[in-house]
Order: sequence, then structure tokens, then C-alpha cells
Amino acid sequence: MKTKKVAVFLANGFEEIEAITPIDLLQRAGITVDTVSITENNLVESARKVRVLADKVIKEINFSEYDMLILPGGPGFKNYFDSQSLLDKIVEFSKDVENKKVAAICAAPTVLSSLGILDGKKAICFPACEEDLLKGNPILTRERVVKDGNIITSRSAGTALDFALEIIGELLNKETAEKISEEIVYK
Repeated sequence: MKTKKVAVFLANGFEEIEAITPIDLLQRAGITVDTVSITENNLVESARKVRVLADKVIKEINFSEYDMLILPGGPGFKNYFDSQSLLDKIVEFSKDVENKKVAAICAAPTVLSSLGILDGKKAICFPACEEDLLKGNPILTRERVVKDGNIITSRSAGTALDFALEIIGELLNKETAEKISEEIVYK
């Protein structure tokens, strides 16, 4: 079986827990993770001024190599809108419902909603962003993590573990997600 590969996009102002928790757990599960800066600079600064050196910058990646794209939230989510190439690729990527998956947490699901990706799909986001999410046409739920088709959304930093485990279950299997959960003494 081919090793699964994921791109985690980092925008200046990203929420640390929402990025690092999935990166950590996915790597524990044997999934290859590339952190990708959405600018031309590998150095990305988080919401709380933690500097992270991304593995790649967006212009260096081949989207077709990835099984999933992950968008962390945080106050920097608005910076995703400054990268038209990223937005275009997310739309294209999400259309391959059999082979490609997209995950977003906190405020980032509003990006997917603005692109029409969540139209008619169940989704969730950070409570303060629900009005923006509903500018699209999603079906708002109150769950911690929501999977609908090839899209996974989640609420906030407080749901980052659930978000990461759902991604592992989706990319690999539920047994691996449960094993990782037990290893970190989560459940």
C-alpha cells in the first residue's frame, strides 16, 4: 500500500495547536506530512509569534502528489485568501471526491465555504465564524468534527486531537486512529 501524503498549509498567524497536533499524530501513524508556506518564504510566524520553518513553499509543490490538504485556522486564516493559486488548487483538488480529501479547522472552513466546496455538505467551524461559514451553503452541525464526503471540518484548537484522529481514520483506518489515541493516552 502506498504511503499516504498530506500537505499542511501554513499562513502567517496560524493557530499552533491546529497545525502541530495533526502534524504530530499523522506522522505517528506513518503518514508523510509536508508543511507548506503559502508565501515565498519558508519561515512562517504563528498567532503567538512561534516561528516555524515550513518544509516547502507553495510554488514548489505538486498538488497531485498529495492525498489530503489540511488548512489550520487561527487569526491568520484570512491570509489564505491572498493566495489565489492555493484557492484554485483547493477547488480543483476537492472535486476528485474518490481520491483526494480536504480538511479544515477553526476559521479555515469558512475558506472552503467561500469557494463553494461546502455547498450542501455538513460542516462546522469556530463558533464566532459561523456567520461567515453560512455565507456559503453548508449544513451547520454542532459536532466536534464533521466528515461529509471527502471533506473534514472541525471547531477549534480544543478539537485538534479529534480532528487529527478523524483524518488518520479517513486516510488509513479506524484501528490505526484508535491505536494512536491509546498511545497518547487520549481515550
